[in-house]
Amino acid sequence: MSVDVAALYDEGLGIRSVADEIGRSYSTARRQLLAAGVKLRPSGGRPLEADPVAEYLAGLYRGGQFGNGMSIRAIQQRTGYSYGFIRTRLHAAGVELRDPQGRPRKAVA
Repeated sequence: MSVDVAALYDEGLGIRSVADEIGRSYSTARRQLLAAGVKLRPSGGRPLEADPVAEYLAGLYRGGQFGNGMSIRAIQQRTGYSYGFIRTRLHAAGVELRDPQGRPRKAVA
C-alpha cells in the first residue's frame, strides 16, 4: 500500500503528522515530501480555520443533545478521511478532544 505523502501534507498535516500517518521518522517523511516536489510550509505551519467539513466532523465527534459523540476512529471509518485530517479539523473547530476512555483531556499545567 503506497501512501501519498503529498496529499496528506496538502490536507493540512504537518511533517510530524505525516510521519505518524506513514509510520516513518520525521526525517524520512520530510525526504519523501521533498522527493514528491512538495513546497514545504514555513515552520509553525499555517493558521487553522474552521470550515464546513470541520464543523460537520465536530458535530459527529460532539454528538447530539445527549453527548454520545463518535470516536475519531469511528468518524474515520464513516467518512474515509484520515485520522490526522480529522484530528486537525476538530482542532480547527475548537473541539476539546477526549481521552481514550471518553473523558475530556486534562489541561497540562
